[in-house]
Amino acid sequence: MAYTDLTALKKYLPADVIEQLTDDDGLGDIQEEIVNEAISAAQVTIDGYCRGRYPDTMTDANVPAMITDIATKMTAYNLYSRRLMLTKPETISDDYKYCLSTLGKIQSGKISPWPVASNPTVFVTNKDDDDRVYTPTVWNSYYNGIN
Repeated sequence: MAYTDLTALKKYLPADVIEQLTDDDGLGDIQEEIVNEAISAAQVTIDGYCRGRYPDTMTDANVPAMITDIATKMTAYNLYSRRLMLTKPETISDDYKYCLSTLGKIQSGKISPWPVASNPTVFVTNKDDDDRVYTPTVWNSYYNGIN
């Protein structure tokens, strides 16, 4: 499942810039194989941050827009990273830092790119004040009464 594609990348970067970043042989066109490698590298990073947070039913058709945006920006950064002689535009570097920050927030659960469920899971317990295992007395015995 790809989180972004060349079409989305062309909306973020001009086609001539993508060509400059990928045309190693001077053929005058965008080398899609190189673009796909950069997309895969971005996807691996995203998966590393979001492992365990994806819904089981996520497919190409329902990748959240936030994830597509992150993948596109990270792909552009990866393409610029191939050209060590070129200076990355500051916006590309800033966007990459933003992407990593956003992925960190997704990983920690502070934000979610997925829509809120219409029928969220409800957790029910069978404990009440009389039969709970850790009463205030038990807790205080562990922490010497420190609140």
